[in-house]
Amino acid sequence: MKLFQISLTWQMVLATLLGVLCGVFFGEKCSIFAPWGSAYIMILKITTIPYLAFAIIHGVGGLQSSQAVQILKKGLFFIGLFWAINIAMIYLTVFLFPKAHGASLAAYVSTKPAGINFAQVLIPENIFYSLSNNVVPAIVIFSLLLGIAFMHIQEKSSLMQVLEAFVSALTRITAWISRITPFGTFLIIANQVGTIQLSTLKQMGTYILLYVLCICILVFWVFPRIVSMLTNISTGRWIRDLFPILVLGYTTNVVIVCLPFIIELIKRELERIVPTGEKIVSEIQGIVSVVFNLPLGSLFITIFIFFLSIFYNIPLGLSGQFQLFISAFLTSLGAVGLGSWINSLTFILDTLGLPAEAINIYLSTLPFISGFQSMLSVMEITSLSLFITLACHRLLNTPSLINFLRRSAFTAGPIIALVLVLKTFNPLPRIENTTKSIREIWIGNAILQNALLPLKPPSPALPNEDTLDKVLRTKTLRVGCNLLAVPFAFINNNGQIVGYDIAFAQSLASDLGCSLELVPLQYEHLAEDLEKGVYDIGMSGLSITEDRLKSIYFTAPYLESPVIFVTTEKFSKKFKEKNAIDHHPEWRIAVLKGGAFECRAKSWFPNNPLVVLENYDSFAEEGAKADILFWSEEEAISWVARFPRFVIAHPQPDVGVDALAYAVKVGSNKFLIYLRDWIKLKEISGFKQDQYNLWILGQTSTVEEAPPRWSILSDVLHWDKK
Repeated sequence: MKLFQISLTWQMVLATLLGVLCGVFFGEKCSIFAPWGSAYIMILKITTIPYLAFAIIHGVGGLQSSQAVQILKKGLFFIGLFWAINIAMIYLTVFLFPKAHGASLAAYVSTKPAGINFAQVLIPENIFYSLSNNVVPAIVIFSLLLGIAFMHIQEKSSLMQVLEAFVSALTRITAWISRITPFGTFLIIANQVGTIQLSTLKQMGTYILLYVLCICILVFWVFPRIVSMLTNISTGRWIRDLFPILVLGYTTNVVIVCLPFIIELIKRELERIVPTGEKIVSEIQGIVSVVFNLPLGSLFITIFIFFLSIFYNIPLGLSGQFQLFISAFLTSLGAVGLGSWINSLTFILDTLGLPAEAINIYLSTLPFISGFQSMLSVMEITSLSLFITLACHRLLNTPSLINFLRRSAFTAGPIIALVLVLKTFNPLPRIENTTKSIREIWIGNAILQNALLPLKPPSPALPNEDTLDKVLRTKTLRVGCNLLAVPFAFINNNGQIVGYDIAFAQSLASDLGCSLELVPLQYEHLAEDLEKGVYDIGMSGLSITEDRLKSIYFTAPYLESPVIFVTTEKFSKKFKEKNAIDHHPEWRIAVLKGGAFECRAKSWFPNNPLVVLENYDSFAEEGAKADILFWSEEEAISWVARFPRFVIAHPQPDVGVDALAYAVKVGSNKFLIYLRDWIKLKEISGFKQDQYNLWILGQTSTVEEAPPRWSILSDVLHWDKK
């Protein structure tokens, strides 16, 4: 039977190859594996949070107070050094990423700056809430406090045995779960290879190659060189002694199973210098347990976040990068295995406002990078634990300044040279987001732009006739639309009249059994034109205002959009000041002529001069006489995508929201009641969500899908084609 047994490493390799072959052969049919892949990810998370809590409590609580103080004093410098090296290598890797091309996803996601509420994240106000909602930083803080409390208890041996038993049990469960890793790998790879577009897969290759290169430089060059610099251990011997443990970490992807071997290795190294007693062995165990729970190799998940920012063309500013590393530090404490990495990534994506579906991209790279990340964790835990242990016993070498500078230059020089060569010749494929924008997609049943009727009234209504009765009698629904109201009503690059409200207008006409006629809508004449019957309903991002309510009937709001400012990136920095607009009455505010924001600006900012625009594009023209444009977020996002030198700034505090609704003439009670119930039905049926996903979130794949993935089954054997 042993003849047919293969190691976990080869099982992973085989699972990856079979997954690739399955994806290539069956193509998009492999999407049936997606639910099973999701279930596998859920299984990975089973022991993550419990192990995190018990490992920290046991590792910290098992130390003596004097040991903890000494470890803290001696370890802070080396911990800071290792973090500095990691962050430096992360930025070197990011520096090598090719520049972004293609559309910006920023045109579709909320522009409100995300932030971390440190109080909610760090303070375990309700530990049970933190446990049930995976608030990892709060769980870590609670576990550290409990461990420190146990540290000061004298009679704790029995308690430590219980905690050790829990840790061992959870470790065994993790080992059991790792046995199904090849099956989970097959499911994920088959689904990703079968459904992902080849262009995206090619871009993943750029990320994977640079990630693996970065890790290998650290594992086989940087940290072994540092060990040889501060100890009597040569670079080659350190790699040779650690190699079996590195392989174990690579194959299992569970660093915790390597801890006993790490402790034994450090113990052997210390025995070569001084006799080791039970106290020193206990000290080594405590140091390794504490170091294991520090964010080391897991910090490199930030490289993937930087890759996402390039792929989606969403720049990460200094504040965003600061939040990224803070989030990575907090969520990587006590990280153990793939489940912890996914928890960490989920938290970071949510914190930075990046697309949650990026997790699927990350999962497709795991078979290629997870083993290397585990190897790096093993190398850093072992090297850092060795340094702290030797420092506690004053056994570290102290090289002279000249020797230190010479060896540092010899270590850093080849890395810098390699980076410069790769950056100069740029052999990596460029990173390009091929997702089409809402302006580029083709809508099959769309109205062509020449179908917009001239501004003239239709046949007159009968006396006391409700608008609904008139529409049903004439079999014609006239909809007023302003084609500057992107993404609600506009002309796309294909000459089609499209948008969120246009889709509802077409659906409304279809449900009423009427033909649809589009009529130009001018905001300043909205109430007058409705009363004259120029159009039956206004549908183009119309805002409900107190002034309009006096002469127009509105449906209930179908969308509430944050009110924002559009300005240049340089000018936007001035909005960091709270109540900035109140402190600067000289700022000139631009608004659209006749629009809802003209009245609001006069009321909300009476001290600021107003600049009235004929259309929004005039704000971008040279010599614009305004500093900021007052607008709603959904419309501004699409506009900024066309004029990238402008950005969206959020007032501090928020000035409110813009409630959007459909407008009918006063007295059309029957039509208004019909629209109320009709909109509710559209929400229940999912139509509203579909249109929101398309026009507001920009999920254009729901309309214009990418061509089916090439597969052997369909394109070579033609088995699934008639």
